[in-house]
Amino acid sequence: MAKIFSLESTTTPALRERITVLVSGLQVPIASIRASYVKQFLTCGKKNCRCHHGRKHGPFHYLVQCLGVGKVRKFLLKTPLQRAQAQRSIAAYAALQTLIEELSQINTELLRRGVSVDESY
Repeated sequence: MAKIFSLESTTTPALRERITVLVSGLQVPIASIRASYVKQFLTCGKKNCRCHHGRKHGPFHYLVQCLGVGKVRKFLLKTPLQRAQAQRSIAAYAALQTLIEELSQINTELLRRGVSVDESY
């Protein structure tokens, strides 16, 4: 869920200034990934294995991407380096998404006020 920015009491010049700051600092991280990081403990198919009596196998670390309706890409992150890189890349994407959301909410507020949002600042 997106963060809601309180913008109604902010002046129009202040909103325009915030847009300038956001756009000037907006960079798309090359290593950004839109995905989820999942840690799972699993049971195996062996009937008498310890995993069926409380102590499951794992943890197993996965990167999961939803690509569309019914299409999911999931793969095991085997090394600590892969896990760390996946977590950094997911965080980079989330930070970019937060900036874009703030920009969108500012533009919506300016449009609500009847101010043009498509001109350069």
